[in-house]
Amino acid sequence: MKKFKSAKDTSSKAIILGFSLLFMILIGESFLFVDFSVTYIIVFDSVMLFIWLLILWIYFDTSYKIKNRKLIIRSGPFYSKIKINCIKKIIVGKTSSSGSQLATARKGLVIYNNKDKETYISPKDNAEFVDYIIDIKPSIEIEKYERHILK
Repeated sequence: MKKFKSAKDTSSKAIILGFSLLFMILIGESFLFVDFSVTYIIVFDSVMLFIWLLILWIYFDTSYKIKNRKLIIRSGPFYSKIKINCIKKIIVGKTSSSGSQLATARKGLVIYNNKDKETYISPKDNAEFVDYIIDIKPSIEIEKYERHILK
């Protein structure tokens, strides 16, 4: 069994910081205004606190584990398994905007299974993750994503 932590880039850190500030302001402002009923304040603050904690849980508890020839993806309360034998292609260095996105950084790995289902993950070290997967199933097609910029 091998566990890989998710990478966290500057943009995801900025988003988490922004959401944290927003939720702190929303929770704090409900105490400042006396026009709201106590019930409203308790319900509103509870919902805001729940959403804030959920976002933090996803951010800090995203990881990828390879165990018993399965890739186990965990992102907070969300959970997914992919059989390594079903993986047919991995694109390295691409940020996907479709499919399952269980990642906290850009330029990760796009994994395609036999049903052409796309899953995006972002381990801290893409090369180490790909090498470990290739040791288990050498027939996986590995493609390096290269962004072409017109000048």
